Amino acid sequence: MSFTFSNLKFQKIILHNVYKPNDEGRVDPITSSVLTELGDLGAQKLEERITKVLGNGSHSLQMEIALDGDASCFRSVVTLLDDNTEDFITNSATIAELHTQAHTNKSWPGGTLVVISGTVGVSNKRCLFIIKAEQQAGFSEKVNQGQVLIEYLDNLILTPQSRLYKVGAFIEISRSQLPVAERVKDDFEAYVFDNNIKANDDRKAARYFYSNFLGLRIPQNGKQRTRDFYELTSEFINSTEVDAESRVGIQQALHTYLKVDQSVTIQVSEFATRYMPEDVRDDYSHFMTAKQFPMTAVEKDLSIIKRKLVFRKMNFSTNIKLTGPAELFDKSVSIVEETDEHTTIKIKGTLTDQV
Repeated sequence: MSFTFSNLKFQKIILHNVYKPNDEGRVDPITSSVLTELGDLGAQKLEERITKVLGNGSHSLQMEIALDGDASCFRSVVTLLDDNTEDFITNSATIAELHTQAHTNKSWPGGTLVVISGTVGVSNKRCLFIIKAEQQAGFSEKVNQGQVLIEYLDNLILTPQSRLYKVGAFIEISRSQLPVAERVKDDFEAYVFDNNIKANDDRKAARYFYSNFLGLRIPQNGKQRTRDFYELTSEFINSTEVDAESRVGIQQALHTYLKVDQSVTIQVSEFATRYMPEDVRDDYSHFMTAKQFPMTAVEKDLSIIKRKLVFRKMNFSTNIKLTGPAELFDKSVSIVEETDEHTTIKIKGTLTDQV
């Protein structure tokens, strides 16, 4: 299933600082000994931000839990969900230690780990969030005795710039009374938000966070998901009430999005926003949801449909078919007019042969 993020409520929050290695090797984290108090407004704003980056229409990616041994991040998550305040403070330091062990490259920045327990969803499922937030500089404004002053700050975190933080989320889908050591990963779903996952040239930087640190992996269902995306989107395009020329354009855009776009993930909302007329975007999202296609990002794997993307084909009610190279189709074929009985097509080029 694909979890719907809503009704997010934080319970315990703690911060730990983590650092990149230096020339001598690892740099130990600085761990907090008290919970962080954000206040009602601060907690609300952070809840809204996390809901946005993990919810439907975001670039979050559902993951598989690969590591579940005694020293894994998953086992720490299970422990923290059951912890009282004192134990939560102590055991959350293990998360900082796991990150330090995974952070082996000096080119990857340090930052602040924000560990949050809470509930999410309409049924208030227990959850734990692990946020890696990089620090940035900015200015704070204040008014003092008729003067407007600004103060330079070089340690701001969790600003709206999503590229400066990564989020791991573990959702307890099924509650169990088993001891922590016997809890199974099938009772949980895991999600990651990280802009680096979408960049072909930076996969290692993303992998250290979701794989080496969190113990997750990208699900091995990319082939099927990509095929489903292509076939379902094509089905919607052919059935939606737009003019024929628009349908041709959207179908060409689908080929471009899958074959030419360099992103390693695909997503319903991204394709709709970039390529579909505004008045059909909601219908498309509802259609894909009804077909049980995830609204979060999924891995792109063209293995199954690679041959389908080489050529474009038009089928007509009279069993006439028009076929051509996909990369030339949009530039060479246009629909002049479409009625209930006829379709007038204009093709760039001259007739050279008939078989």
